[in-house]
Amino acid sequence: MIPSISEIKIRRKTAGLTQAELAKASGVSQSLIAKIESGKTEPSFEKAKRLFDTLDKAHGENVVTASDLMRRHVFYVSPKDSVKKVVLLMEKRAISQVPVIDREKPVGTVTEKSILSKLGRVSDAVDLGKMSVSEIVEEAMPLIQETTPAQIVSTMLTFQNGLLVGKRGKITGIITKSDLLKIVSKAK
Repeated sequence: MIPSISEIKIRRKTAGLTQAELAKASGVSQSLIAKIESGKTEPSFEKAKRLFDTLDKAHGENVVTASDLMRRHVFYVSPKDSVKKVVLLMEKRAISQVPVIDREKPVGTVTEKSILSKLGRVSDAVDLGKMSVSEIVEEAMPLIQETTPAQIVSTMLTFQNGLLVGKRGKITGIITKSDLLKIVSKAK
């Protein structure tokens, strides 16, 4: 089913296309697009379909997804690793959270906060370093698909410190709040 003809102008602008660009991509004249958008004419079914197909494709190409935002290398630990190993990893990689993965599945997260919280409850930092990750692990980061739109990623990161990204059940990357901030700082 084809959407209302009145949506062409809105969709074209949302896709960031000029009338001339839409005309060239769809094989329809720019003057016809101008007439359609001003309400002066109704296109044939075939031309309307070409316009909407082109706009759908343009929207799909312009959508930023999790795969565009993610870091492909995921530093992680297992539940059996020591807290000291996590702390050293955090220091070396300048990261504040580490996913805990067991048999290729996320089972938790270790954060600076979880380590510091536990530090206040042990008699010696050495004792904490010897503990296993399983003793301080927090809830696992959500696993989202590579195709998840950036808008959803941004909303989820309002409530989460990080997101694991996957494809066909396999973890392929990670996105944190700092990754989104880096994108803003790199914007032209």
